Amino acid sequence: MKNRVAPLAVNPENKTETIPNQSDNLRTFFHKSASFGIPGMYPTLMESNRIGLIRGDVAEYKLKINVGPGEYDYIVLTNYVKEKSPWSIVQSKNLIILPGQALTESFYSDMAIYYAQQGYSTYILDRRETNIPMDETNFSYMENWTIDSYLSDTYNGIAVSRVHTAFLSDKAVEDIEVTAIGHSHGALILTAYGASTYNDLVLGSVNKMVPVDIIIKYEPKHSELIRSQAQEFDTISRCLENRTYNSSNMATMIHIANLALTDPDRESIFQPDLTNKQLFRLMATQTYAFNAYPYTPNYHYWSGDLDGLYYVDEDRLLNLTLTGGAVPYAPKYLDLYMAGLMGNVEGYEIDFSRISSPLLYIGLGGGFSDYGSWWYKNEVGKINDKVTYIGWKNQGHGSIALDYNSHELWAIIHNWIISDYF
Repeated sequence: MKNRVAPLAVNPENKTETIPNQSDNLRTFFHKSASFGIPGMYPTLMESNRIGLIRGDVAEYKLKINVGPGEYDYIVLTNYVKEKSPWSIVQSKNLIILPGQALTESFYSDMAIYYAQQGYSTYILDRRETNIPMDETNFSYMENWTIDSYLSDTYNGIAVSRVHTAFLSDKAVEDIEVTAIGHSHGALILTAYGASTYNDLVLGSVNKMVPVDIIIKYEPKHSELIRSQAQEFDTISRCLENRTYNSSNMATMIHIANLALTDPDRESIFQPDLTNKQLFRLMATQTYAFNAYPYTPNYHYWSGDLDGLYYVDEDRLLNLTLTGGAVPYAPKYLDLYMAGLMGNVEGYEIDFSRISSPLLYIGLGGGFSDYGSWWYKNEVGKINDKVTYIGWKNQGHGSIALDYNSHELWAIIHNWIISDYF
């Protein structure tokens, strides 16, 4: 397996960047081991490893980017792309996927491979929390994992994806176009990123945005849901004041998934009237019932009932949850930011007037649904005439990635990206 590294320098405050303009320069950089610095941020090292062919002529690359001094302060880009030969491609357009909360590259790999087959150099950005093991007990480092940190990390991911694709394709870095798809928390980060100064930078700019199933602001008529999220904001704030910086919701789900897979018919110790597998199904299909402050009245991860899940291979979902598709802990600061936005908390807002890229919002019928479309249509749409929105299937918040018909949604997004509308 061959390792290569590339340097990059950027000053977000002055909005100037130093980037190589010639492919020969990029090739020289990748043959040398070098660190690249970002003023005001932790010096960053990017390392690219070619894993090999994984499906037909689609190859996988892994890129590790250090973003801070801590043990878990790094992000990982997984790149899927059709090759002419090792380290050589023809693609010059990027698609980057920003996963949902506590979900990893493994959860979205089929989706990414689909887009690679359509001609994109596709990347999945695994955030810092994907590096944390199940047995971790000290989460003090998460005190600094705020939305600002995640916007910075997203910039690094997008910038490095451009440099990497430019190197593989022998194209100029500034000619690499980027479409970003964000799901759930990834959609939250993508939307905030689109309104940030990072999106003004050459290497960090996103040409087209696809936020999938998130609520930035409720329509004002949903006053009860707004109040609930303001209460959620207060609850999370108290946790942070008590120095509890991590959410363990997925750790609980992973534990229940393990019982559902290894001892499915045993009576659940958490819900004695149900088996382990039935409890997993209940949490998956009636997720709103387990949330103190549900986002929408019928919010759920997967559609189904106590007899099974309707649109996804249940054993595959359980195995994926237990073998790296999900991670146990996530930073509470992201949940605080989300609740602050939805709860109309003072000081929590995204400047919709700064989002000028073509944008497709997708609401998943069983997730945030059309509740999420209001802000994009009526706020962003005030100043951006390139906003499109669709509602897709009543299948659940997770239906973008693993459902039997998820490819139908991927095709809708692809057709929007390549349309002549813009």
